[in-house]
Amino acid sequence: MLQFIRSKVTSIFVKILFVMLIVSFAIWGIGDVFFGNPAGKVAISVGDETRITTQEVAGEFENARRSIGVPLTVEQAIQLGMLDQVMNNMVTEGLMIEATRSLDLSVGTDRVAEFVRSRFTDQTGQFDRARYQTTLANNGWSEEEFIHRLRQDFARRQLIDALTSADAAPKSVVDRVFAYRQERRVAEVVAIPAAAVPEPAAPDDSTLNSYFESNKSAYEEPEYRSVSWAQVSPATVAKTLDIPEGDVRAAYDERADQLAKPERREIQQILFDTEDAAKAAHTRIAGGEDFAAVAKDTTGADEAALDLGALARDGLPAGTADAVFTLAQDAVSEPVKSDFGWHLFKVRSIQPGTTVTYEQAKDQIRDELARDRALDVVYETANKLEDALAGGATLEEAAKSLDLPVLSVAGLSRTGPQKAGEKAMDLPGGRFLELAFDTPKGQQSGLGEGQDGQFFVLRVNDIAAPRVPSLDEVRDRVLADWTSERRLEIAEERADALAEKVRGGGSLADLAAAEGMPTAELPALTRSTRNPPPGFPNTLPATLFGIKDVGGVAVTADDTQAAVVRLVRIEPADAAAQANVRNAIATQIQQAAESDLVELLLADLRNRFEVVENKGSVLRLYETAQ
Repeated sequence: MLQFIRSKVTSIFVKILFVMLIVSFAIWGIGDVFFGNPAGKVAISVGDETRITTQEVAGEFENARRSIGVPLTVEQAIQLGMLDQVMNNMVTEGLMIEATRSLDLSVGTDRVAEFVRSRFTDQTGQFDRARYQTTLANNGWSEEEFIHRLRQDFARRQLIDALTSADAAPKSVVDRVFAYRQERRVAEVVAIPAAAVPEPAAPDDSTLNSYFESNKSAYEEPEYRSVSWAQVSPATVAKTLDIPEGDVRAAYDERADQLAKPERREIQQILFDTEDAAKAAHTRIAGGEDFAAVAKDTTGADEAALDLGALARDGLPAGTADAVFTLAQDAVSEPVKSDFGWHLFKVRSIQPGTTVTYEQAKDQIRDELARDRALDVVYETANKLEDALAGGATLEEAAKSLDLPVLSVAGLSRTGPQKAGEKAMDLPGGRFLELAFDTPKGQQSGLGEGQDGQFFVLRVNDIAAPRVPSLDEVRDRVLADWTSERRLEIAEERADALAEKVRGGGSLADLAAAEGMPTAELPALTRSTRNPPPGFPNTLPATLFGIKDVGGVAVTADDTQAAVVRLVRIEPADAAAQANVRNAIATQIQQAAESDLVELLLADLRNRFEVVENKGSVLRLYETAQ
């Protein structure tokens, strides 16, 4: 509802409320003078010198909250531990700063400058100041702050490199891990699907009852509720609104530029540092030389690097659009200056702009205006519904007075699915299920907000408590479940018997063929094989690598089938053929060792430098902002 309060200040009461809020903000501002603004307080201190303010912690927390790509409120992010993680990371950074300071580690200006020059280059490999400044602006850094951060990062890297510059992972360890991981095994398998097992004889009543008693929880029915609700939705209201033609025409006039598609041009460019170089290249092109060939000769850029794509006027560097959009197709511009240097542009194709007429757009605009105005009506109607209910009207009476529908649903579960046999309804969404199961029987909920701007008030008509049905009520389900499990047991029994015959000296293929079961030799598997070939139990790889010797036999099963597995041969890992895999394992072991060393370093630094965290000051900052 907050979005409506923000945008629909229509009553004197709401205006008075806003005046009170403004006064409150003024009082809070005065309070900061007397009681101190939490933003400037120290949230983390490390050692004698490193201090991190509440505002700095909050800034990192906000960056982390937004970077995950999931809309989380501050409260949700804090509950998920994001604030704790951010503060822990900043403590780690503070410890490293104190460690490098105590060791007097520093980085020369030349190294910092070289790093900046190498990281911010244009397509020709030259330093791109515009790109550099854009990066600083996007991160909210001044150049001085960025250089300071770089120096700290380089100093920390010196410390970590010195700590982790041990020899590579021991060859014997790498060899053993490589041999274990990359060993390949070939198996002969006979699969016995439970579905292929003949249906067993029906169980007697005692057996079925015993099975039901052992598995009662699988048949328990959840709490079900029967609910009625009155709702008002923008989509329904919008259909009833008459939007004057003059309003539609005015809206079209305002949006005409937005509805139109601007002209776009597919452009190539050559970028030069000096005007003289650009003029010389232009002379060569005007003399008949190929644009791309001149670019390659003068700047080293290949043809792919010249393409800027299809751009509108606002996609070009400032001051260059007129020169480009007055060119004919395939023409080349005179040298044009921008903040990036001197450009030669070539227009490869032209995509004319388009306009949308009033007749083409009026229906869409009328619908949009109706939806926008419906929000006002929905909000007002929802308030009237609340008022009517507060005045003692029943749900049906209040809905009828406002010409609203009353809908009902029976057999509704807390998770949404309905009881078998009940008619499904389109629920309003939002907090509907939550309110339906928080509201006592016979009572009405408060006003709830559903999806797409809907509002509703619901009443709980009846509650069916969770229950375990009797065997007679679910006999068919219990019988089907018992039959499926019994089939799987029979499949496993057949697999065990077949495996025992193989262990006695028989051939798996011959014994299986005698019983009409096919045998398959699977492609070589490794321990890391996640999924066996289709048609075989997903437990097969683990079982195969549990067999000790070639020729050994084991039985494995999942929820649908059993299988007899015989180990045919073992193919040792081949270091020569898989050098890249072995090297990757060596790197993983080395990185794990380095990670352990860094953890030990941080533990030691915590003992050497006092760490004080004040999470409460960060929480108070958000409380103050609310």
